[in-house]
Amino acid sequence: MPVAYLLIVVGVISSTITGHRSAGAYMRTFGRSIVYIMLLTYLVTWGNQMTQIVDTTVKEVIKADPANVFDEYKAALIAKKSTSEQSGWWDKISHASASLFEAIVSGFLWLIGLIASAIVFIAYIVQKMALYLGYSIAPIFIGFMAIRGLSDLGNRYILGLVGIMAWPLGWAVSAIVTDGLLTFMTDQSFLSTGAVVGTVNYGFQNFIGLAVLGVWVIFSTIASPVIIQHTLQTGYQAATALLSGAAGAGLSGVNTGVNTAANLSSRGGNALVTGALAGVAGAAAATTTLASTSLNGRFPGSMVNQLSALNTRPSSNGGQKQRQANQFADDDKTGSKAAKDLISQSRNSQSGQT
Repeated sequence: MPVAYLLIVVGVISSTITGHRSAGAYMRTFGRSIVYIMLLTYLVTWGNQMTQIVDTTVKEVIKADPANVFDEYKAALIAKKSTSEQSGWWDKISHASASLFEAIVSGFLWLIGLIASAIVFIAYIVQKMALYLGYSIAPIFIGFMAIRGLSDLGNRYILGLVGIMAWPLGWAVSAIVTDGLLTFMTDQSFLSTGAVVGTVNYGFQNFIGLAVLGVWVIFSTIASPVIIQHTLQTGYQAATALLSGAAGAGLSGVNTGVNTAANLSSRGGNALVTGALAGVAGAAAATTTLASTSLNGRFPGSMVNQLSALNTRPSSNGGQKQRQANQFADDDKTGSKAAKDLISQSRNSQSGQT
């Protein structure tokens, strides 16, 4: 705090002694200094209040919670079935058959909701740790905001803290896609045909929706908080990162799950037991890989990739580093140096002719 106040004083002095300034410019300088002092004094209080407001808005107003995907599915299913009519005996049979698919889907969604609730619990702990660690060194960066040459660094740091406070907004954005998938899964159009094909198509519709929804809920629960932080700090497109990251993580998880199930299925023994073990192991491997790829830096929507992007800034000596990276040894045997020399000679000769 003393260092922060010293930086603010230095900023005020440097702003008042440089050049001929108007009375309005001096008033703006002192006004900004008062704002910086208030921010130093009330940062933790305001930050905690903003975090609480965002969390309450997401949970109680928007009602976006990845852990409630099972309850949302049941509510959507009841709403859709209340509008459908069962006029004949075949309709009742087809709806009874569809209930089997719905029971299986409900079981998987309950498991997905359980995984999501664990992720959300851990995310809130990480958010609190990140906020309080951020508060601890925030005064230095607030002081930087008062100095013209360091103001950008201070502004980025404070925006980063605001982004951490807004982590639950990522789940609110993801809930839009979740609601759309639940609407697709509970659509009763196939059952209205009253045929066996309609019942089969309805089951296929539910299983396709379940696979996509499982990937989306797990990935978005892990990655969307940091993606929304990146969006607020840099203006990055959250939708692009979420959709591309979910697609990449989902494909990686499916590939691992299929390979695991295939390896176990090739073993001998009772076919039924082997098949059940292969299915369970494949699903576990796919879920583990999905969570891992959502965290690491392989895909544009991953948490590590977003965190690294927040701290990546173009360097003033980037051009010099690039030129140094293109240097080759005198005894280069790869041919790269010779090819580069030929290209340079060709460009020089063309420039001379021009």
